[in-house]
Amino acid sequence: MIPIKDYVRTKSFPVFNVLFIGANLAVFVAQLVMPGQEAYELVMDHAFVADRFLASPADYWFTPVTTLFFHGGFVHFIGNMLFLLVFGDNVEDALGHLRYLVFYLAAGVFSLAVQLVVSPDLSVPVIGASGAISGVLGVYLVLYPLARVTTLIPIGIFLMPVRLPAFIFLGVWALVQFFSGYFVIVADAFHPVAYFAHVGGFAFGFLLALLARNRLIDRLRRRGHVPYRRR
Repeated sequence: MIPIKDYVRTKSFPVFNVLFIGANLAVFVAQLVMPGQEAYELVMDHAFVADRFLASPADYWFTPVTTLFFHGGFVHFIGNMLFLLVFGDNVEDALGHLRYLVFYLAAGVFSLAVQLVVSPDLSVPVIGASGAISGVLGVYLVLYPLARVTTLIPIGIFLMPVRLPAFIFLGVWALVQFFSGYFVIVADAFHPVAYFAHVGGFAFGFLLALLARNRLIDRLRRRGHVPYRRR
């Protein structure tokens, strides 16, 4: 399922969400235009590699954050940025700009920790914004469960646009991530997608938003926002 847009209005410009998208775009373009070996070295210098980080955290302390801005190809990059574009502005609006900045980075770091715990091979680099974005999705689900999300669903060779409640779209997405990760572990096989980084980020955002739900909803309502508007 591919999200195209939601219908929740925001009261503020999503400063950091736009900056995150811009930074990811700049890094991705750099990966594309640099010669192959230089691009590879750039990624490896900034990627999170668990065994390297654990062996020398003083030398690689920055990689849990810098790795959030690198991607492994067009599909990886475009998919992540589309999810961030659709859902991130509303979460930044709800949390406030500085809280969103801290939350986004914290969700990304936490997601790496979860993947580190379940990963069978600590030498494999983990790159991408998916863990941080998954945290954003977890917050969105708590605050806007009934928001409508226009979604492209593949029907044969066609993509059909459908409006789904956020709790269905995000609920299905979360279940797919969990069971995909579970079956990779059961099969004891390598898979290029760090599913449990997605699961960890989503759980981080969902639980934090659940704990702060009343306060966040009160904040939205004081600003004249109706978090459960259905359209």
